[in-house]
Amino acid sequence: MPRSDRGFDVSSKTMVVPGERGLRSVVVTLFILGATIPFIYAIVRLNQVTKWDALDAILRFHSANGATEALQFTLFEALASALLTIVIGLPVAWCLSRYRWRRVRIVRAFLAVPFVTPAIVAAMGFLSLIRDGGLLSKIGIDLRLETGIVGTFAELSGWNHPGHFFALILAHAWFNLSLMIRFIEPTLSTLDPAWEEQLSVLPSGKSKMKRLRTLWVPVLGPAVLCAGALSFLFSFTSFALVKWLTPNNNTLESLMAEAGSSAGIAGYRVDSSELIYSVALIQFFILLLTLAITGSLQKRYTRRLSLLSEQGVREHHGPPTYKAKFILGLSIVFTALPFLSTLTSSFQIRTISEGAVQTEWTLQGWKKAWAGDLSTMGVNEAMLNSVIYAFATLLIALPLGWILASTIHKLDTQGWKKSSRCLDLFCMLPLAISALMVGLGVLLGGLRWYPQMFNWFFLPVYPHVLLTVPFVVRVMLPAYGTLDPKYTEQCQLLNMNPVRTWYHGTLMFLRGPAVVAGSLTLAFSLGEFGASWLLVRSGSWDTLSIVIDQLMGRPMFDPSIYPTAMAASTMLMLLTFGLFFLAERFRESSDRSGF
Repeated sequence: MPRSDRGFDVSSKTMVVPGERGLRSVVVTLFILGATIPFIYAIVRLNQVTKWDALDAILRFHSANGATEALQFTLFEALASALLTIVIGLPVAWCLSRYRWRRVRIVRAFLAVPFVTPAIVAAMGFLSLIRDGGLLSKIGIDLRLETGIVGTFAELSGWNHPGHFFALILAHAWFNLSLMIRFIEPTLSTLDPAWEEQLSVLPSGKSKMKRLRTLWVPVLGPAVLCAGALSFLFSFTSFALVKWLTPNNNTLESLMAEAGSSAGIAGYRVDSSELIYSVALIQFFILLLTLAITGSLQKRYTRRLSLLSEQGVREHHGPPTYKAKFILGLSIVFTALPFLSTLTSSFQIRTISEGAVQTEWTLQGWKKAWAGDLSTMGVNEAMLNSVIYAFATLLIALPLGWILASTIHKLDTQGWKKSSRCLDLFCMLPLAISALMVGLGVLLGGLRWYPQMFNWFFLPVYPHVLLTVPFVVRVMLPAYGTLDPKYTEQCQLLNMNPVRTWYHGTLMFLRGPAVVAGSLTLAFSLGEFGASWLLVRSGSWDTLSIVIDQLMGRPMFDPSIYPTAMAASTMLMLLTFGLFFLAERFRESSDRSGF
């Protein structure tokens, strides 16, 4: 390939920056090793303990205690959650995209809050909604104790604990609602209205069904399927919500969590190691297939280009109809209820007066949470740990994910399509391995090779980085696809050095996606539960998520335990809100970035 003397690739018109290829190679190698070593070591260790190879573990999956039932329940609840997310989210995204709304950016940001809410906070929010005396039980829908209409349905159908299942998939749909909005709204809010108007006068657009088949399915189908696939993925690996909302059922993730503390130890509880070995491999292959499908769908989705300005399209459709206002109003109430219920529950304590149960408004829960009377430490110390871990994760995960995204984009634009797809899939690998397996790999590897590592305060940062880098890549990769290379070429023609060229030609156009990626990294690190649940309990530090779990795990004989847990949840919720809305404040209004 011909090259000029100034370090330019003549055919591609891109500058060859000294050391750039080496930096990319080092980053890619480190990430692949960091993402795979914990999982590989965990598998090798389980192989040594069980004397099984990988094929034996897969073939004996059905013999592991509770594994078949857990797989059936996991697939059922993940599929149901993804379908419910589409059913709820599609009308909301449609109404939000089609009309001229006041303060649409604030509404969009508020509806996106559940996705960055820590899973333990979401679990506490829905627990407070469905508990005895909660909002749903007051209107006759008892999903927790399953009395009344829910109990009647359970008796007639023969379904054990349908109320718990409905609460779980409702919580998952609430959690993943913003996925539908983030994927559908950018396409729909910039779609030329003339397409729909022209189609309505053609034979193929005379009826709603024909317009749906001819226009809306091809245009919105990839976005809907991509959001649905991601909803399935996050529901499949759900742990905190499953642990607290469906205590009588296990998913593959929660089943591994129960056996994780005794797995990988030679001569001790070999059945636990056998279960973890089989379940981990089955879950890995299912999630890997889901990620491959998601990556393919996202490539199809990102090919949809903006045709008109968002403001022009909204002005064309005019103010919202009453039906659209009703749907969007319901979605705002649906989003706000778990938060409000958590907040109010933190100020309420149950008392018994003359044989009657009453509710008293008090600050006792907040005082006990701050003092740490009912947990290993106060929420102030646990919050400090969480914040330190989150910012340490940000400092590593954001540049790491950024470089990986730019490498994938560069390989794709230079014609290395297969290499690009492989690296893209590798970047999502930690999500296929799952948080618990990452934590288990670090736990087993650390105990075996360097036990002193458990005295290191920053140990939880490692799994946090692995689990947040995929989200950075997913945000930054579509943003790289929108970059216009002419700005970089102009910087090169002005003889700017590589740093200034990158700053003016790349960074200035990716500030919005970078802020989104950073806010997601902080939020997910603050709320990470699975890996921390395994690792932190083996160390000397607790995050706020772990403290909340500790509080809710105590016997409820003391009436102050519940409001104390809700107070800790409220503090984590407010901390996440603050970081998220700060990020939204600095994000460009035109940027959606897929999340």
